[in-house]
Amino acid sequence: MFNYRNSIHVSFSYPGKLIIASLILLNPFITNCFGQKLKNAPGSPLPIHTYPITDSLNVLLADRNHIRALKEQLKKDLLSDLGHFEIRDTAVLKSYYRILGDLAFYERNNDQALAYYDTLRTLEVKPAAQATSALVKRSLIASGDPESADYMVNFHAVFTKKINAIAYESAASSLQRIRQQYANLTAAEYVKIAASDLNPPIANGPLSIRNLDYVLFLFYEMHDFDKVSKVVTLVMDSVTRAAARKQVNIWPARELTLPPGKPYTPVVICVFDLGTDISVFKDRLYTNKKEKIDGLDNDHNSYVDDVHGVAYDLQENKDSHLLMPLTAERQKSYPDAVKLLKGYGDDEAGIESTEFRYFKDVTTKANVVQRDSIWNLINLVADYVHGTHVAGIAMRGNPYARLLTVRFSEDVGFTPDAKSPAVETELKVAKNLKDLVKYWKAANVRVVTMSWGYFISDYQTDIAKYNPKMPADEQKNLAVKLWTMRKNALYEAFSSAPGILFVASNGNKNSNSDMDLRYPAALDIPNMIGVGSVNSAGLETDFTATGKKVAIHANGYLVESFAPGGSKILLSGTSMATPYIANLAAKLIAMKPSLSPAEVITLIKKGADISADGRIKLVNPKRSFELLTALK
Repeated sequence: MFNYRNSIHVSFSYPGKLIIASLILLNPFITNCFGQKLKNAPGSPLPIHTYPITDSLNVLLADRNHIRALKEQLKKDLLSDLGHFEIRDTAVLKSYYRILGDLAFYERNNDQALAYYDTLRTLEVKPAAQATSALVKRSLIASGDPESADYMVNFHAVFTKKINAIAYESAASSLQRIRQQYANLTAAEYVKIAASDLNPPIANGPLSIRNLDYVLFLFYEMHDFDKVSKVVTLVMDSVTRAAARKQVNIWPARELTLPPGKPYTPVVICVFDLGTDISVFKDRLYTNKKEKIDGLDNDHNSYVDDVHGVAYDLQENKDSHLLMPLTAERQKSYPDAVKLLKGYGDDEAGIESTEFRYFKDVTTKANVVQRDSIWNLINLVADYVHGTHVAGIAMRGNPYARLLTVRFSEDVGFTPDAKSPAVETELKVAKNLKDLVKYWKAANVRVVTMSWGYFISDYQTDIAKYNPKMPADEQKNLAVKLWTMRKNALYEAFSSAPGILFVASNGNKNSNSDMDLRYPAALDIPNMIGVGSVNSAGLETDFTATGKKVAIHANGYLVESFAPGGSKILLSGTSMATPYIANLAAKLIAMKPSLSPAEVITLIKKGADISADGRIKLVNPKRSFELLTALK
């Protein structure tokens, strides 16, 4: 369904872009009337700041005076917001202080930069984020005069020392994110790719803070980027590759596997996702015996050929393809694309596989245009395999699970008919959700796993993409309206199915789930559980959300599961943690079908291992099984 955001995590972005992407700047009308700081409560928007640009990116990057003026205006705007508003959303605060630190770094005001970076670090709640906060910039500052002949030699020594001081298993995803940001592109490639990203918004209106941050990164950091990148990659490869192979894995000891032949009850699990290759699970499929695949609606339930599930196209119309049909061109490129995606995951895991060597060989030899195409292909295939990978995790170790697929569609580059978010679309979504609940009830679905969700900023992004000339306040108003419609539609549909447990991802934005609400995980209903991500050692990933809406944590880092066709790959994201919880829920229900969703949630939460600070609730399937056994 349109605008659903899956929760896979591919850490490919320019340094800092992942953080600035969490900004929610919506309301241009708030003013400080009384000389006191206005409180920025959850959901309360900050002023919109935009920066008029008329030249192309290349012309802008050649205009030092214009760049400096934009930098000064950005600094002024951020400091003004900090002075006028009591901002309680830590994700926004972190974005502000990260940008201010970078601006001071660009001005070579090192003391001020470190002060901002120190403030940024105090806002981090994750130990890994604290350890790696502004790590590269701090190392560069400590390396002396950038004009000196020894600058890069000093940087190598300083950066190596800082990296060696961090326990890899405590910060694996954070360290790998830093590595990926510097390892994949040269400065020239960054600028060329950035032109395709930035020239359209430059041509259609003023730049947002996010895009201006991108421009300043290009202007100030590209001069030394290749030299910095060489050091970062060299150090990170030498330290992290060996460490990744030795990383502790707590999950096999916690795994709960149900043996076949027990007097357990089959449980229907719905994987509500971007599509599933059901042939991978052909021995454990939900089957609608009243339907057959003949192009007809045999059981008169409004779905055609819904033998093993249902699907919707980009226009919210009912469809019969449970896996997105690929064009002939995509079918031809799919095997290579999966090899690249697997190689990417193996690279991060320190596994020197055939696919890893293929990934390194292809990306190393490619020119700028080819690399852009390669990364687009990797991101596209990551979406294509998403549902099958999720299903593999949800079904693992459970011979009593029966898979029902619901495929929604998203603008992931496979089809050309995507449209802007609109009221008409939301009305269709609301109707489709009601139909789905009716369908799930008829199929006796007990668990629905949803490795997706959306923030209000997702609506803003898509509205801006398809309506670049729409005034910012109109974009904001439309985003709020559509976001509210979607939230209400999800609430009405899911709350009308009290016997179904809904398991939802809290996302990969490293956001505070209590401030930056993501639906459906943020729904306040008794049959919903929101999920966060940890790594193989049981420590938070750098991308997982925090806050009370994260009720439970599961493994979401380099998790192995299936791709369409049956091959296995490693993927990371809260997308992988969410079906882990659905998997446990289905096993508990198989053993005791009378359990209500609230009782299942209680067993999962009571069986969890709680960290000393109370933030991490680490799922423990065997302990939940013991608690269930004690109830019988």
